[in-house]
Amino acid sequence: MGEYRKITKEDINFPKYCLFFIKKIQEAIDKSKNDLSYVEFLKVEVETTYPYCSDAFDLIAKTFTRKGLELRTPTFKMDKVDGIPHYLYKWGVRKEVDYDDLPFDYDDW
Repeated sequence: MGEYRKITKEDINFPKYCLFFIKKIQEAIDKSKNDLSYVEFLKVEVETTYPYCSDAFDLIAKTFTRKGLELRTPTFKMDKVDGIPHYLYKWGVRKEVDYDDLPFDYDDW
């Protein structure tokens, strides 16, 4: 078995990689019949040959934060098909909690 090497943004086509995941996640959000909630995470699965890159996932999460959404760091499973690694990423996305909208003052805690 080979030695593990962390994939960084220099190892991939970073803009294409990020755009791929942003589009897939946004498509799942758009297809969701339910409104996103503050409590329940919408589960989004993305299957691809792109390897795990935490640098990209940080930027992707930041992109959805700007839209008022919380995106969990994905879990993933890797299988080889004909010697080629295939990844199944599982994301969780929900509305970001707006603490200013709470019916009490949380600063007094």
